[in-house]
Amino acid sequence: MDLKKIRDFIGQITPVLISPTGTSITIGLSRRFFIFQFAKELVKKIEDDPYLNFISFLKNYKVLRRFLTGHISSLYRDRNKSYFRNFFEDKELYEVVKSDIEWVYERNKELKLTITKKGVIIYDNYKKNKFNILLLTVHSGTWMPNDIQAKQMIGKSTRYVEEDVGIHRVYGGLLLSKGGIWIDSKFSRFACDLNRPPARAIYANGSEKWIGDIWKGDLSRAQRRRLMNVYDEFYFTLEKLIDAYKFNIIFDAHSMNDIPDRPEISFGTKYIPKFYLPVINVMQKKMQKLGYSPVSFNTPYGGGHIVAWLSNKFPDLFVFSMEVNKKLYMDSAGRKLDEKKLSELSGNIQHIFEIGDEA
Repeated sequence: MDLKKIRDFIGQITPVLISPTGTSITIGLSRRFFIFQFAKELVKKIEDDPYLNFISFLKNYKVLRRFLTGHISSLYRDRNKSYFRNFFEDKELYEVVKSDIEWVYERNKELKLTITKKGVIIYDNYKKNKFNILLLTVHSGTWMPNDIQAKQMIGKSTRYVEEDVGIHRVYGGLLLSKGGIWIDSKFSRFACDLNRPPARAIYANGSEKWIGDIWKGDLSRAQRRRLMNVYDEFYFTLEKLIDAYKFNIIFDAHSMNDIPDRPEISFGTKYIPKFYLPVINVMQKKMQKLGYSPVSFNTPYGGGHIVAWLSNKFPDLFVFSMEVNKKLYMDSAGRKLDEKKLSELSGNIQHIFEIGDEA
């Protein structure tokens, strides 16, 4: 139940509001008073714990329809159990999420997790009254439903070139070592792109200059609605997370293909309040000092729909995007992760978020 319903419950059992002669409630006065005190403590606990507040909201309003939530140690323990395997839409998505949980568990065993049936994972490493980041890796996913994939003329290998493959591991270490919330999506942008306005979230043939035609058959109305449900749930959940938690920095993390005239690192600052620009300048200098070159602003992108949406809804938040060139963490062909390069890049990204340090 949400806080309003809990407060309504308190009102129903309060000794002052309930007539001792009433027939609808037969709890004795002393016991009613005990329950009243217990309920007050429950409200206080939920109000003081943003995770409980957030989860109670999702459960009451069924925002994510079906979702799993709990401590990572429990979900890691149950990762091979039938209830966990059968929760996801298909075996491929289950294997992807299972692999991620195993990778994360090795690095942080204290997280809380919320996982949707379509593979959006919310990692909670929030530390009250400390420095907290909201990290978004919404293009890291490669999974799509089988019936959607069957209507596409492009295969996995083509999509792989444009998806931010492995990017959750490039940026994820930041959130696992510091405080905050991390939203990662296993849902391919070629099914529904969470970093586009609603009208463009499902690509049309010719809508994306970098990929050309995508579809060999039209999606049904039901299929489009299913895909857009993922989109709507994501933005609804993102808004409620920001309502429930307090973040120092929100950033949308991506990679970019290694093509001519692209930098090694780029910060998207189009939607950042000017007050925070000196912080981004320090981050740029740190990356340059670490040997990355060039480190640019707004090349090739100043920020996508997510940061634009956040800036419009929460204009005072420190919101920006970041892109790393795939050559920094993949092999020369761009087909395989280079574990050594990936680890080095991930560590350097963590370093630039030591905001108090000198450049």
